[in-house]
Amino acid sequence: MLKVHNSITKVLIILAGAFLIASCAQKEKEYQLSSPDKNIRMNFSLKEGKPQYSIQYKGDTVVLPSRLGIDLDKGIQSGSNFQVTNTSKQSTDDTWEPVWGIRNNYRNHYNELKVTLQQTESPSLELNLIFRAYDDGLALRYHLPEQSNLSDFTITSEQTHIQFPEDHSCFAHPRSGYSGNYENTFDPGSLSKITSESLIGLPLLVEANNCWISVMEADLSDYSGMSLSGVSGGSNELVSKLAPSEQDESVKVSGTTPHSSPWRVFMIGDQAGQFIESPLVYNLNDPGKLEDVSWIQPGKVVWPWWSGRVATGKPFSGEPNTALMKYYTDFAVRHNIPYLLVDAGWYSMEGDAWDQPEKENILTMEETRKDDYDIREVINYANEQEIKVLLWMHLGSMMTKEKVDKIFSTVADWGATGIKVDYFGGESQDLVNHLHYIFEKAAEHELLIDYHGAYKPTGVHRTYPNFMTSEAVKGLEYSKGNPEPKPKHNVTIPYTRMLGGPMDYTSGAFDLDGTEDHPKHVQTTRAHQMAMYAVYFSPLQMLVDYPEAYESAPDQFEFIKQVPVTWDDTRFLQGEPGEYVAVARKKGDDWFVGVMNNEQSDRQVNITLNFLDEGTDYTAHIYRDADDTDQNPENVTVEEQTVTAGDEHSVTLASGGGEAIWIEAE
Repeated sequence: MLKVHNSITKVLIILAGAFLIASCAQKEKEYQLSSPDKNIRMNFSLKEGKPQYSIQYKGDTVVLPSRLGIDLDKGIQSGSNFQVTNTSKQSTDDTWEPVWGIRNNYRNHYNELKVTLQQTESPSLELNLIFRAYDDGLALRYHLPEQSNLSDFTITSEQTHIQFPEDHSCFAHPRSGYSGNYENTFDPGSLSKITSESLIGLPLLVEANNCWISVMEADLSDYSGMSLSGVSGGSNELVSKLAPSEQDESVKVSGTTPHSSPWRVFMIGDQAGQFIESPLVYNLNDPGKLEDVSWIQPGKVVWPWWSGRVATGKPFSGEPNTALMKYYTDFAVRHNIPYLLVDAGWYSMEGDAWDQPEKENILTMEETRKDDYDIREVINYANEQEIKVLLWMHLGSMMTKEKVDKIFSTVADWGATGIKVDYFGGESQDLVNHLHYIFEKAAEHELLIDYHGAYKPTGVHRTYPNFMTSEAVKGLEYSKGNPEPKPKHNVTIPYTRMLGGPMDYTSGAFDLDGTEDHPKHVQTTRAHQMAMYAVYFSPLQMLVDYPEAYESAPDQFEFIKQVPVTWDDTRFLQGEPGEYVAVARKKGDDWFVGVMNNEQSDRQVNITLNFLDEGTDYTAHIYRDADDTDQNPENVTVEEQTVTAGDEHSVTLASGGGEAIWIEAE
């Protein structure tokens, strides 16, 4: 290395360097990234050495300059000063076919900007920021590259700020804590109501001046889940909050470099309903890890639990036992329903499975199960008739990898097809990683997964397509003890919760007030429940009611039997969050339409059938609120009409009402 011995020369070099740094600081170069259609633009810059970004949509600023950063236990703090040492851009435009989805192929078209930052002071660590701009949104993530002076790390907080220009209206999902599930309502309000004491789950739906924005998370993997809070002293400003470790609340994420955060996502569009059609969250996840996916079969599921396991006229009605499960299996056979879900109570009493999950599991089943409940006999009986069986299990009964391995190997040997994993909630890094291990181990045994008591979905179904669906929603189970969910909630979640991935709301109530022994408090009409099968997306769709409830209305049950659970195309037709929603989905040559209403009476909805194929004649099988539905919510009018592309269709919806249409190509 060349050594400078002249002290005057040293001074000149130092002064020249200081002048250069000062000049760069004054200019604060801005880096821009636009979506392929140029409607979305992101600006990135350093303000006094600290990274910030802003977002514009169609020329209007929708996110003001907002801070970015992470705090490590060593080396990097959100207050660190950085310099840009490198930038690179690339574009991608390809398509991929999902195993199941809202359409049969997804276009993945984006422009990407990668910014390499380096601390201007010791230890001079690097941090990468990666931005992707799509026509339907913007995503950003942090990446800690491999570097000699940073191997192991701990993130103590993340400082992803979102500052909106105004106090916009929004739909927010309040959380009581990091360990809870995502089974709450999305409450209408304004950004100013989200304080530094608030904890808001994602998605957060914001109505800006010229667009709608959904703030989301994608590709939650080896990281803790993100919520949002307000910023003390900030104006319409939110900041990320990561779920803490169960062992140490100061620890949010631990890992080794290289390591990436999940994507922080902004869906942006003129209408909130556009997001229902968007594959953005799936595109931001890694491609599928499974080579053979032929065994992953979407389908409808007979689920006896919600109805109270009613078996009309049978001595075993209401009892979780072998005879009752065979009765429901026979129902599935009669109507070609491919799956039976055996819920809690088969390896121990249901209450014990929840109260002491560490003790109660299938490895101790012979000590705790009822004498009249033999799950292997149920599985054998079902499989002989080509009905596949899904088994409920409490996650707490398999919180070690060793238990997962043993339990999954056992149930696969029995002939089970999948597992319904249930839990209390939470999204710490340890829990996220354990769930991913469950997805992987389940795939090894060709087992499907339905996750209840779940954290929010983030599109990882693309990576693990055997992870079929999850709850993370205030669903129909709440009607077992309360007059909930409200219709307003039902027509909010298509614009919010459903955007992250399939939603196991558990639809399909026909007997809205239940039986004398098993009362219900369903707050909608039967037609509203039927419409859910077209509006709500899940490749495993539950049939929640008991056999007689369906079979006593065979003309209406026909729609549920015909409606698919995975789609070739999806179209948002009309609606507003919290008001109503109309969605059309295509499978093969046929279309299925669902229209759902909030509490407003006599809502008139006019739909143009311009999504139908030109030159094709169709028969529309219509199931709508009857004229007396306000007095008799179980009444449904069934009609048939011949329709073609461009025809107008009108319906009047009752309070909590709906309409389901099967448009059959002739």
